[in-house]
Amino acid sequence: MHNTQIEDWLKLAGGKENIKLVEHEKDTTTLVLKDSTQLNMSVLASTYVVADIQVTGEQCHLTIRDESSLIYNTLLGMNNWDITGTVLQEAGQTKKNRFSILHFVSDVFRPLMPAILGAAVIKIIVAIIALMDTYSSADSSVLMDSQTFTIFRIIGDSVFYVLPILVAISTAYRLKSNIYVAASIGGLMFYPEMTMLMSGEKEVHFLGLPLVSQPAFYSTPIWVILTICAAACLERVIERWSPKFSKGMVAPFLTLLILVPLVLMILGPVGTWIDEYLPEALNSLVANAPVLSVMLLGAVFSLMLIIGLHYWLIAIIINEMVMNGGSMVIAAMLVAIVGQAGAALANALRSKEPASRRLAFWATGTALLGVVEPALYAVNLRKRSSFYAAMLGGAAGGLYFGLLSVEAFAMVGNPSLVSLPLFIEEGSLNLLYTCIGVVIAFGVSGGLTYWMAGKGQKRGQGSPKASID
Repeated sequence: MHNTQIEDWLKLAGGKENIKLVEHEKDTTTLVLKDSTQLNMSVLASTYVVADIQVTGEQCHLTIRDESSLIYNTLLGMNNWDITGTVLQEAGQTKKNRFSILHFVSDVFRPLMPAILGAAVIKIIVAIIALMDTYSSADSSVLMDSQTFTIFRIIGDSVFYVLPILVAISTAYRLKSNIYVAASIGGLMFYPEMTMLMSGEKEVHFLGLPLVSQPAFYSTPIWVILTICAAACLERVIERWSPKFSKGMVAPFLTLLILVPLVLMILGPVGTWIDEYLPEALNSLVANAPVLSVMLLGAVFSLMLIIGLHYWLIAIIINEMVMNGGSMVIAAMLVAIVGQAGAALANALRSKEPASRRLAFWATGTALLGVVEPALYAVNLRKRSSFYAAMLGGAAGGLYFGLLSVEAFAMVGNPSLVSLPLFIEEGSLNLLYTCIGVVIAFGVSGGLTYWMAGKGQKRGQGSPKASID
């Protein structure tokens, strides 16, 4: 590669003094810039300068195709960099041999956070208004029955409704595969006839295999992400062997024809087996070992959210409400969600990046108020220690709830601080025990995360870094 070409890319970046960080991963080199306004867009008129420019908040990333690492190696070979804080580091070099699916899932969700957080605020406001109306002295509320309130509620739910499609697009964008094919796969369960078919009114079979009547199970983010990853691999294989005249046509056709049926054939029987055995096993565990069951649910509810098993808890909660008048499962869900909030807050306090810190603070607030996705997917999954600490916090709160038989006395989607009034029982200390359990879950998860993050930072400071001054 000629030095003139390197100089052109440096001009595009606004000069070497505008480069904050150089990352190299797989076949691309990414320049993280200090000031996006210094980008020299006129350089893109050159026939050989092709770059992907992404500006997110204060961060500006300039991604260049670098299959043989020539650009990165050439930049490293330059020894005349300004001593103004310019740092070159091969990010991900130590991580290549330690790929983490949890970190990848978090990377997929990060670009979606502005939309999710915006919708979460609307959902929280609507939930607070609905709760105030429930406990108001008036017999009916004109606002609650109005179409305006209904539309606001739909606006808050809209992002979460189409979340599988957004996740599919984000995954495909990260893997540099066809985002439109990915969106089609992510939106499979939204097709009206498919929705009616999976309504549960009758058994559904595909190529002789049973399909569970839980459309949300197939649209859970983790399955969508894994499906799009498989689609990206299949697409690359097909494109490599396709003749030139059919490139761009055969790959989408075969991806949809092969992969979607294959996913249904795998997830269908798995979901059917879960539908048959999981509710019965959980019902038995809650009835015979309530303390153990609440502790375990407090620990693993976050995993159930990721895998899509939380939908099967609805039948158990309804059964609890009918038989006992209250639900210990909802209490376990509460401490699991609060545990995620505690871990997110600790990450916010430990983070040194302003963008990550802001995201973690916002995620903490939305998790405490019932929307756990930002804290779970965009913050805590980035670090296994943080995710494990959140699970331990949920287990600690669940153990306390189980020992004192804490219950919720009304149905709620995702329990939160807003739904604490649902734990009020006349003549008992149930609400006080609930508040104490919430503090335990929040404190244990936050304390463990803060401690382990501190140990990780100390290890990081002692490790050698590739840098150029």
